[in-house]
Amino acid sequence: MHKHWKTRLAPAALGLVLITLAGCDAAEQSAQKLAEEAKKEAQALINDSVGEVVDEVNRQVDSLQDSTSRALGKDDKEQEQDAEAPQVEPEKPIEQGVET
Repeated sequence: MHKHWKTRLAPAALGLVLITLAGCDAAEQSAQKLAEEAKKEAQALINDSVGEVVDEVNRQVDSLQDSTSRALGKDDKEQEQDAEAPQVEPEKPIEQGVET
């Protein structure tokens, strides 16, 4: 009589193990998908944060340049003239050689 239960219990136990393994596989795939999505979101947040930091640093540098220019006594008109004036190098005098 014990043999009869063992033979019926073995396929049921095997089925239960297979269902459990399939459930574990599905859980692992879900966990991997969730981890990938979390990684993408973290990268997007980092990129946004870095962009904001760079923008803020640029604003502070611009502000510092403006205050430095004011402290040195330059006004906006002088800055505009400096920016618009082309940089021309002084001409070199032509050296006259002696012909022989």
